[in-house]
Amino acid sequence: MRWSLAIASAITLGFASIAADAKPLASTQYQYYSVNGNSALEVYKSMLARGPRVNGAKAYAATLAQASQGFLIQGQSCRARDFRFKIDFLIKLPRMSNEQRLPPLVRAKWQQFSAFVKKHEETHRAIWMGCVREFESRIASLRPADCESIDADAARLWQKINLACDRKHQAFDAAQQKLLVKHPFVRLVLGTTPAGSATVSIDGRGRAAAALANH
Repeated sequence: MRWSLAIASAITLGFASIAADAKPLASTQYQYYSVNGNSALEVYKSMLARGPRVNGAKAYAATLAQASQGFLIQGQSCRARDFRFKIDFLIKLPRMSNEQRLPPLVRAKWQQFSAFVKKHEETHRAIWMGCVREFESRIASLRPADCESIDADAARLWQKINLACDRKHQAFDAAQQKLLVKHPFVRLVLGTTPAGSATVSIDGRGRAAAALANH
């Protein structure tokens, strides 16, 4: 049997028109799934069984987002103005149904882990918001050949920023991986599994999380 610990974040940005005079908006909704158990290993198994799936892989948590944008075209210059970007985040997190069932030491380490997972997902959200702010600051400088091509130019700009943003997510996850393997709750889980049977991984974008399957 092979165990893998993963935190996944999947962002899907679909562009659609919104009112150009709308105010910039970013909202966050938290959605919790219940986990239970009387030990660290039981809680871990519960997360695998009940947690979200990202690109078909199991995960502890996930950050999903839906975005839309709109802008006005300025006269003969065909430049974008009054740009507005709307992004709605949905962060899915685990929550113990009854923490009091856990021994005091396990409960304390679980609470630390739960906070770690939440902060991880919120950092992915912050990374995306930084990329959105960069997009907002750069779109006004676009100089399209004609007014009909500004949408395509904006899409190319977003694709470029999106790729750079993805690299930021990957770098963040690589740094988090080092913290995850040392996390007290993870150490408890690994301490209750047979030697060599646990693989610890973290992937904010849901790729390496495919290793979560049991073999």
